[in-house]
Amino acid sequence: MKLGEDTEHLPLRERNRQRIIQRIVKAAIELFHTVGYEQTTMDNIAEKAEVSRGTLFNYFPTKTSLLIPFASELFKHRVQPEVRSYLEKQPTTLDTLRFLFLEIGEQVLTLPDIELALQQEFSPSPPAMKVSLHHVGYIETLLTIVHHGRQRGEVRTDIPPEQLARYIGVLYVSLIHPLTNQFSAAQYASEVEILLTFLRTALRP
Repeated sequence: MKLGEDTEHLPLRERNRQRIIQRIVKAAIELFHTVGYEQTTMDNIAEKAEVSRGTLFNYFPTKTSLLIPFASELFKHRVQPEVRSYLEKQPTTLDTLRFLFLEIGEQVLTLPDIELALQQEFSPSPPAMKVSLHHVGYIETLLTIVHHGRQRGEVRTDIPPEQLARYIGVLYVSLIHPLTNQFSAAQYASEVEILLTFLRTALRP
């Protein structure tokens, strides 16, 4: 469930919990933007969110755990608009996927300590990564690209577009998962090209 959505259907205790989480995340994101991630302390976040240190650490035990919501916000407000703008140029499907993957690499994966956050969030449970990527709009963006590719006659039609988007998403997760130990822009770009080589054949009508 996304923060702030359908909370009216939840029990009062859970609604209060969601509101506290939302306040903390909002405070952290504002501080990361204005003060900077490295300069922001957990005390700063607790003060801005108007919660106690104990409450903050109960929901988010480390500062890196707040990077995932921050990365999600960056994806929605920086990556997605760039992809939509790029699609107006009518690029090929593979060029659009390359653009998306490289934008994620530049805007999200280069954040300080993001590799630690990804390890904490996703390493114990890879399915959680797919759920999180879906929630930030990643699968939705892939689905838009798949539809774009079909309109251009570049993407197969024997598999439902939703499934194709999920398949691409899973493959991308497998690409970035090993890189969370130490992100290298050059290695990432190389891995993206290998993935695109595979997708060129896999998506072909």
